[in-house]
Amino acid sequence: MDNNNEKNTKTIGSVIKAIEILEELAESEKGLGLTEISNSLNYGVSATYHLLNTLKLHNIIEQNKKNKKYRIGVGLFRISSKAKSQYSLVNLTMPFLDKLRAIVDETSNLLVLDGYEVLYIAQSESTKLLKMFTQLGAKAPLYCTGGGKAILAYKPLSFQEHALSKINFIKYTENTIVTADSLRKEFEIIKKQGYSIDNEEREEGITCAAAPIFDCYGEVIAAVSISGPSYRIKEKDLKSIISSVVLTAKEISANLGYMEK
Repeated sequence: MDNNNEKNTKTIGSVIKAIEILEELAESEKGLGLTEISNSLNYGVSATYHLLNTLKLHNIIEQNKKNKKYRIGVGLFRISSKAKSQYSLVNLTMPFLDKLRAIVDETSNLLVLDGYEVLYIAQSESTKLLKMFTQLGAKAPLYCTGGGKAILAYKPLSFQEHALSKINFIKYTENTIVTADSLRKEFEIIKKQGYSIDNEEREEGITCAAAPIFDCYGEVIAAVSISGPSYRIKEKDLKSIISSVVLTAKEISANLGYMEK
């Protein structure tokens, strides 16, 4: 570990230790016992025990009932599988995001659902000095983002209703949707027109247009969006930008095997 980076960056010690435990277990073919892990990493036995119990509780590791040794659990494989799927989607999508950004010259994004939020997993940045930039890996609410609404609108009704029951509506701007009924009406509009708009709903002065991406089974799995300063989006003609976003989403979906009805 780089000690200089550790000193200059705020970190959580227990998280670092948990990661080092996982790396230690990943190197072991037959698993490791509590004392072995504690001695190898020079951690206290008690602290190691509590970390192992926490990881085991979430199925990140598992323990052999006979010899009490720990090994990597199914939970970590599940996370790895999701990460691999997203990585593949990013690889497939990036050329389309770059092309869309080049056409519109505003930042293009790829978003996926993460629980009841959206997660930014890919981006092609605008060349403009003033631009919309969201950190990759950042999460945002479903109800006030173009990508979030585009995905949720095409989810099954049962999922929508469950998501609506979990959303804590916060009024970020004067345009933020803050009721479940208003969002339901928005879903109907989105499905009729095939795209969603974030009209300064999350942040004043920022407009976003998004469209859903479907897989080969016809299920919505992501959204592509264009976001930028509202004044510039309007100057460039919002209708033209929407057309480019929708076309890009259709091209990505087609490459995933989706056949539009």
